[in-house]
Amino acid sequence: MAQDITRADPLEEPEWEDRINNPQDYPFIQNQDGSISTHQMAAEGDAEGNFFVFPMIVQTPTGELKKFEDVGLAKSYALRTGQYKLFKDKDEAIDYSADGYKTQDFINYYDKLMGY
Repeated sequence: MAQDITRADPLEEPEWEDRINNPQDYPFIQNQDGSISTHQMAAEGDAEGNFFVFPMIVQTPTGELKKFEDVGLAKSYALRTGQYKLFKDKDEAIDYSADGYKTQDFINYYDKLMGY
């Protein structure tokens, strides 16, 4: 039996979108391979045909970034707190989560930070 998840309405401007639009104001996670992570977006659907895009990395109230290792826990958190975007089309949700959310300014900021 699937676990019921309480779902809040999606926020008009989720916190993670501000991290995209103003990357200089936020921390990032330094990975062991030298790369950095800021969001690691995921896309998941439900039985009603809705598709949710949400971050696997969230900012805590203390300002630190927390990476969910379990997509189910990240989805539950996002739906409970409104930190997601809702899509009616699976392909659109997948495309958005697979880097479609990154603006050119966001990409340029992190490319410069990494020395590319």
